[in-house]
Amino acid sequence: MKILSQDTIGVFLIVSLAYITSYTLTNGFIVPLQSMLLPSYTTTISLLFLPHGIRVLAAYYYGWKAFFYLLPSTYLMWFVIVYGAGVPLHPLQPILSPLCCIIGVKIISKNKTGNIEKEWKTLLLGGFIGSILNGISSSFVYNNGVITSSMYGYIFGDMLGQITLMVMLVYIFKFVRMFR
Repeated sequence: MKILSQDTIGVFLIVSLAYITSYTLTNGFIVPLQSMLLPSYTTTISLLFLPHGIRVLAAYYYGWKAFFYLLPSTYLMWFVIVYGAGVPLHPLQPILSPLCCIIGVKIISKNKTGNIEKEWKTLLLGGFIGSILNGISSSFVYNNGVITSSMYGYIFGDMLGQITLMVMLVYIFKFVRMFR
């Protein structure tokens, strides 16, 4: 019996590549731009966090399996970008963030069709619930068991990142359809 099929490996690679790409884009382009435009806002929270959209899409399409697809890339990016730069984010955060997104999407998407263009409101609502859970858990572990107003920064960054990613994907899909 095969434990890993070619489909599973393919999904793992696509989800991992999408997460790593979105995180790299966020850290390499958006965070420096945020620092230039808002120099007084010095925090570890990105106000446009694209990986949240990847987590939500993975949760929507793959359910609980998304956790295992996302876990290696979330820890890789945490280790390279967060831990490597000395940013004091808790090592549990790469576990909590995908779980929060999966729970948020599971709460809201009972009758999913698998069509992003028709269910974008469902995805946004599931992402919002996941973002609230992620904001609370991230604030809790970042602040040693205390939930602070930093959770609003996480929620804002996650949602703006998800909306931006979804708009980008809609236009990419339209562009691809033009050439079919």
